[in-house]
Amino acid sequence: MEENKYVGKIQDLPDAKGNFIKHATKKIVFGPKHFSDEFVMRCWTLEPGAGEKDQHQHNWPHWCVMLSGKGFFVIDGVEYPVKRGDWVHVPGDHPHYNYNSSATENFCFLCIVPPEGDVSPLLMGKGC
Repeated sequence: MEENKYVGKIQDLPDAKGNFIKHATKKIVFGPKHFSDEFVMRCWTLEPGAGEKDQHQHNWPHWCVMLSGKGFFVIDGVEYPVKRGDWVHVPGDHPHYNYNSSATENFCFLCIVPPEGDVSPLLMGKGC
């Protein structure tokens, strides 16, 4: 069977370099090396209890859609519980972080940022 270059499974994508969250995987669904120079769509899977521990901020926004599990997005110090089917908008220049609140299930979500936003806040002092 011929490989389809326009349709695929997220699970079949390789783990992306630049994963800065322990006990998590990051896959690039769309980005500069895969169909788009304008944005990067990452698929994050956080194991139970995994997530960012410190808030950070930068001038670009995030747009996220929860695929499975449950967790929290903390924006401007407010903790928002999220689960499958929810969406989150993190405005640019707002302190934020996220984590998996389950002790037993993975937390999986899509997160869209501009290409300059697909960097580690630990290495660059900004970005996520």
